[in-house]
Amino acid sequence: MTSEDIKKLAAQAKIEISESELEKYAKSLTAFEDSSGIISGVNTEAAQPATHVTQLRNVWRADIVKPLSGEAFKQMMSQAPQTEGAFYKVEKIIETE
Repeated sequence: MTSEDIKKLAAQAKIEISESELEKYAKSLTAFEDSSGIISGVNTEAAQPATHVTQLRNVWRADIVKPLSGEAFKQMMSQAPQTEGAFYKVEKIIETE
């Protein structure tokens, strides 16, 4: 990559580059171009496209409702600061007009 190429890129990016930086960036970008040329030469014919890097997938299971014993229900309700019948009672957090 030449100094003129670097100047053109800097102008497009709207950044100022000093003469000493031109030389440094020319070396770095030339090394980058060389390494990307190596990568582009790799045969990827048999490679499958990745949809996600960690191969995440949703795992679904059926919801199974299990009856709650009366004692377990009483213990659960005793943990609430306030109750109203068979429900937890909480403060209103959404105001309506």
